[in-house]
Amino acid sequence: MEKEHTLVSGQLDKSELQYTSVEAIGGIVSTLRESFASGTMRDISFRKQQLRALLKGLREDKKALLDALYHDLHKSHAESLYAEFDSVEYEIGQYLDNLDKWLKPSRNPLASVQPALLLSKSEVRKEPLGVVVIIGAWNYPLRLVLLPTIGAIAAGNTVVLKPSELAPHTAQALQNMVTRNMDSSVIRVVQGGIEESTALLKERFDHYFYTGSGSVGRIIARAAADHLAGVTLELGGKSPAIVHADVADLVPTAFRIMWSKLANSGQTCVATDYLLIHRSIKDKLVPLLVEAVAGMYGKSPKESPDYGRIINARHWNRLMGALSATEGTQIAVTDDLPDEGDLYFPPTIVDGVRPGDSLMKDELFGPILPIITYDTLEEAISLVNSRDQPLALYVFAKSDSAEAVVSRTRSGSATVNDTMFILASQSNPFGGVGPSGVGSYQGRHTLDTFSHHRHVMKRPIWFPTPGVDSIRGPPFTGKENGWKVNLSRQMVYPSLWSLRDSTLGKLVTLIPFWRTLATIPGFVRALVQSKPIIHRRKD
Repeated sequence: MEKEHTLVSGQLDKSELQYTSVEAIGGIVSTLRESFASGTMRDISFRKQQLRALLKGLREDKKALLDALYHDLHKSHAESLYAEFDSVEYEIGQYLDNLDKWLKPSRNPLASVQPALLLSKSEVRKEPLGVVVIIGAWNYPLRLVLLPTIGAIAAGNTVVLKPSELAPHTAQALQNMVTRNMDSSVIRVVQGGIEESTALLKERFDHYFYTGSGSVGRIIARAAADHLAGVTLELGGKSPAIVHADVADLVPTAFRIMWSKLANSGQTCVATDYLLIHRSIKDKLVPLLVEAVAGMYGKSPKESPDYGRIINARHWNRLMGALSATEGTQIAVTDDLPDEGDLYFPPTIVDGVRPGDSLMKDELFGPILPIITYDTLEEAISLVNSRDQPLALYVFAKSDSAEAVVSRTRSGSATVNDTMFILASQSNPFGGVGPSGVGSYQGRHTLDTFSHHRHVMKRPIWFPTPGVDSIRGPPFTGKENGWKVNLSRQMVYPSLWSLRDSTLGKLVTLIPFWRTLATIPGFVRALVQSKPIIHRRKD
């Protein structure tokens, strides 16, 4: 049964909206570190229980969370379900179904590759890092904090969760849900702005996970460096969409581009930031882009229950400033105008934009689509490569042209004949490269991000014999020790096929068990000639 909540009016109760005191932050982190050290998270079944508790809380607080997203971003319930709520539920399901398999140690052959490791056993275990901090963003304030949290808990870490204060309704609803349903020895929520975040980053964490802007990402990276801890930065950038002359169908192309541009009012890190269109098809595509807007939101998106709002006045004015300074030509798209009081910014298409235009300086993060026209695919590729690597790249073209773009550019992800629908593929990693981010997550890749891959090798104490074992250490000089170097090389680092120059030598590597067979003469000689380094005492 969905619970009622106090946020339906659109105004937070001041008694509920409380930042975490700066003085309390250190104690919260210490409590979670003590909990981790006590072994709270060792039991995989307990981790699953916490994930089930999170799922229970999501379902019980569904209305509260959906209403909170509406109050913060004017995000419709349907879009919130599709883009945030359902993806989190699906991620929990992935982990409950697969966690045992994903945590199973991986084993690699040893003796068949390196004879010195005969009778040894080796495995790589995924072990938790410790106490991690996850700092979320305001544009998808549910999805962007809970997806990494699911993987962090599944990996066995304790978690400090810091929602964005710019989406206060969702931050509060999220804290209410977590506090009521999850164990406080596993996860704690810290609320606050710059002062509280600064205090939080002074604490030592074993991994820092942040989603947001590059400027804040640098601050997070410095905090991680100060503690020699790992860091994952999910940032952004100007993600282009290229529409080449050989694209198969302009109708779905137009719809998919405008969907990605206008979902959440363009406030998506992988939204199409700007459009590169081949000159031969521009006049056909642009009217379809306008038609796609009307088809989704009508001629007055302000009246549409599905069209969002800009998060706050500062970002609204940032968009207006960039649009006012453009030298491009605005194309008539809607019947209504920007409204600062309502934080409404209409879908806007600007043609004739040049690479140095005001709309091309920074990530737009809003419903403005600049159009740049190109004549050759080489020209489009060069323009993309002249900028920082984006978080995403989209290309609409036939196979050969699309592959030319993908293989000759760099981006966090790339999609052919679609846009940000790639985010629905939660079994694959999502992350940036260069200025668009560090590291990746989603599905089992989040587990990898929040795990230490610990190599454990077990060897028998009785093998090899002390004399043969002496090949690893001195003395190496003298005729009586000359056999050591050759045998150690054969046993530890045998000469592989690609390291051999002669045809005969390469053919030898085709013989089954050639590595072990090659060591037999030296092994026998070692048994005969070797002397133990330490002599056993009879007592």
